[in-house]
Amino acid sequence: MEKIGVGLIGTGYMGKCHALAWNAVSGVFGGELKPELVTLAEVNEELAAARAKDFGFAKSTGNWRDMLADPDIHIISITTPNEFHPEMAIAALEAGKHVYCEKPMAPSFEDAQKMLEASRKSGKKTFLGYNYIQNPMMRRIRDLLNAGEIGDVLQIRLEMDEDFMANPDDEWGIKSGAASGFGALDDFGVHTMSLLMALDLRIAKVMCHMTKPYATRKDASGNDKTVETYDAATVLFELENGGNGTLQLNRSAWGRKGRIAVQIFGSKAPSFMIRNA
Repeated sequence: MEKIGVGLIGTGYMGKCHALAWNAVSGVFGGELKPELVTLAEVNEELAAARAKDFGFAKSTGNWRDMLADPDIHIISITTPNEFHPEMAIAALEAGKHVYCEKPMAPSFEDAQKMLEASRKSGKKTFLGYNYIQNPMMRRIRDLLNAGEIGDVLQIRLEMDEDFMANPDDEWGIKSGAASGFGALDDFGVHTMSLLMALDLRIAKVMCHMTKPYATRKDASGNDKTVETYDAATVLFELENGGNGTLQLNRSAWGRKGRIAVQIFGSKAPSFMIRNA
């Protein structure tokens, strides 16, 4: 059986998801390609060693760059905070590794472009963590749209909610800082954009309003610190075909856990509606 060596950078929520997924590949999909969990990288040696033992990696390191020259590693999963994605992805590609990077690509468009250029230059496989586009329901909707079952798309309504920023008493953290990006819009709103692209529905114009449900949060010392990101956003957009739509995002929505709602209205019946919570 052919093996593909895996390196993982980061072991937070998404790092654990990647580790579980790599461990499950052979059992779920079978085939002749088997992932081999080679090295796990974290911010220090102690944490890396503990997580490597938990997740099943053979080696660990407190310096992610140690993986770049390792011939046993063929693909690197990047699950660090958003601001570190560009440097890590570009370095991995230049080292001849395939890259599976969590979304969003980067906090800035310029850095995302640099990542794209590095990917094209490397000739390696690159992947982003847009898991919702693999849902069989989305594929079915795409087939029905392409077959003209609802006619021309006239309006789309998209919603995505989380509650990991809902508690005003939670401390100021990475996602409250501008280095991580704008906030809800690019932190997870990119998922909804990936759905539109998977359905071959392209946006021509946008107008957006972003807001901060909580203007300050306490830092580790108990002092007020300004929140630099926007945890809620509303977008009005126009499609290339002339249809319109709305996108509502909120990562301060109590009780919501990865909730996505998609409604598509066309010139013929029926319309589509998907909700996962």
